[in-house]
Amino acid sequence: MTKAAYPNTTGDRKVSLAYLFFTFLKVGAFSFGGNMALVAVVKSIMVDRDKTVKDETILDAIGIATLLPGPLAVNIVAYTGYQLRRGWGTITSMTAVILPAFIAMLILSWAYFKYGYQQQFKEIMYYVTGAVSALIAATGFQLFEKEVKGHNIKILICVLSIVAIVFTHSYLLTIVFIVTGGIIGAKINLNNDQPASISGSLPKTSIRPDKISLSLIIALGCIALLFIGNAQQYAANIFLKIILIFSGMSLSLFGGGYVMIPIMQNLFVADMHWLSNQEFLDAIAFSQSTPGPILVSATFIGYKVAGFAGAVMATIAIFAPSATLMIIMAKLYSGLKQHPLAKKCMAGVKAVVIGLIIGAAVKIGQQANWNIPLAAITVLAFVASFRFKVSPVYIILSSAFLGYCILYFSK
Repeated sequence: MTKAAYPNTTGDRKVSLAYLFFTFLKVGAFSFGGNMALVAVVKSIMVDRDKTVKDETILDAIGIATLLPGPLAVNIVAYTGYQLRRGWGTITSMTAVILPAFIAMLILSWAYFKYGYQQQFKEIMYYVTGAVSALIAATGFQLFEKEVKGHNIKILICVLSIVAIVFTHSYLLTIVFIVTGGIIGAKINLNNDQPASISGSLPKTSIRPDKISLSLIIALGCIALLFIGNAQQYAANIFLKIILIFSGMSLSLFGGGYVMIPIMQNLFVADMHWLSNQEFLDAIAFSQSTPGPILVSATFIGYKVAGFAGAVMATIAIFAPSATLMIIMAKLYSGLKQHPLAKKCMAGVKAVVIGLIIGAAVKIGQQANWNIPLAAITVLAFVASFRFKVSPVYIILSSAFLGYCILYFSK
């Protein structure tokens, strides 16, 4: 694979589409544990090992994705692919990262509805949870050392962000902290290499969307309005219903997949009657037992109502619209990010984002029922990732193997 300078503003390096496909295929296959777990795997492989993207790209992606609707993890992948290879990079990266979870969910759905058989992964996945928490924590502390350490105001912002995500469950508060971080960054010089006083204004032409972007924004807005207006109830074709529902959800989802669980339950169980309550709970359990985002449960639901074609359509519809919006915002942001004021704002936002990453690791740890083997696996995973930069692939596989051994010998 040939790497050369690529003309973007992040300093990332040009890569082949094959590299993006196989890298994100690996990321998708081993990203157990949700959004920040995927971020940890991406950073370990693409930033630390391959050095194809910079920390700045990942932090920018998290900052933008958190403010937009849609699954955070997939939007971050879309942004990264766009920075490296523009449109085809986005399509290739998204397809690859979703593919492992889609295939796993499709197989489970087929077995579930054909044989009434539900595989149980919870016991082994219990020990993988510790490794996932450790990977996220290691990523957060690595970014902390690089972006926050040595600057008291950044440290304060980061610590407050950790407290906010650990002790609250409000997505709106997360948005408030990110916006506040940007305001603090604009008012106080948080960049050691940035002059305190800034003259000039933001370039208006650089943030004006082109005709294609404007048309896409209008189209996405119409999709969201149709979903809010319950247009899917009046669609006769089942595939049109699937497109309207899942694409509308994609553009109405703020705060991650877990926020959407009660909304999805009301919609698919109570309103549409597509699933029984037990089937819905099983769909969520499957999505948590497979790698990738929790919203891959759309594959299960689509398969139930329209078979393989329904599964494919539901999966595309739940991820594509929000990723499209993410790329539009990325194009607008690329015209702003070199402006001194934008740099100062992002310095504050990055401190908040790093706090959110560390806080996410703490929250995952809070949900576990701790014992000595789990604590040992978690500590070993953290040391392996933070100190020795071991690939998360080996850490996840090793934790699953250790979990299996513990369960086998305990019986």
